[in-house]
Amino acid sequence: MIRSVNTVNCETISYNYIAMEESDKPFKIPFIKKEQLNSDTYSFYFKRTEESRDFLPGQFFEIYLQIKDPDERGRDRVFTCASSPTEKEYYMITTRIIESSFKRELLKLEEGDLVRFSGPWDDLNFDENEKAPQVFLAGGIGITPFYSIVQYMIDKNLQMPTRLFVSWKKRDNMIFHEFFKNAEKILSDFTYIPTITEDTWDGEVGRIDDGMIRKYVNEIEDSRYRIAGPEGLVRAMKDLVKSLEVKKDNIIAEEFEGY
Repeated sequence: MIRSVNTVNCETISYNYIAMEESDKPFKIPFIKKEQLNSDTYSFYFKRTEESRDFLPGQFFEIYLQIKDPDERGRDRVFTCASSPTEKEYYMITTRIIESSFKRELLKLEEGDLVRFSGPWDDLNFDENEKAPQVFLAGGIGITPFYSIVQYMIDKNLQMPTRLFVSWKKRDNMIFHEFFKNAEKILSDFTYIPTITEDTWDGEVGRIDDGMIRKYVNEIEDSRYRIAGPEGLVRAMKDLVKSLEVKKDNIIAEEFEGY
């Protein structure tokens, strides 16, 4: 997922895992490989070396590519690190590929190419020591920080009550579906609720709404809500959660622009 640096948070948390001065310093690590997940979505893998930095689940990095003639969006983008901090061999980013000079260059990377990273930084401020039940609300490629978080929960055996809702337009758009279904078997109090808005299938259909949340979430007002996805979805989910009388301090949201 690619994010806007101008993110929206419903609360401010002092979470100084890495000083901003250090996060701003770039480092270079080698590209390993890419994997195609569906018609327009790929995961890209980069080797973690002595130059790379530790990060927290759900954090993001800025990536800079040497592009001879970049379009108006320039030579850098900000991406969630979709892999877990427990996966020590690589960073993984997952993104949709659209027609842009940056994405064309990303697709052309070859094994061993050095790529410049900066970061990490945080929006969702996941805290494994939180006692409140967790509710994750995602739209489309906004699923990537929750892939990182859930993989971390599995690897650390964090049995915290968690409900993951993710909205997709069509069945073919879905990524990481089998991973989250399998996570339900490993994590004792984790429930995965995907929904499709413009297609038919045997699961939930339509947009995430109050009825769907009430169906799966028991402690609505006392849960902690983390929201990720395009601007429109983030805004709609924030309004929805507020309508359920959830306190502002229990809502953390991030949004991204474009791909």
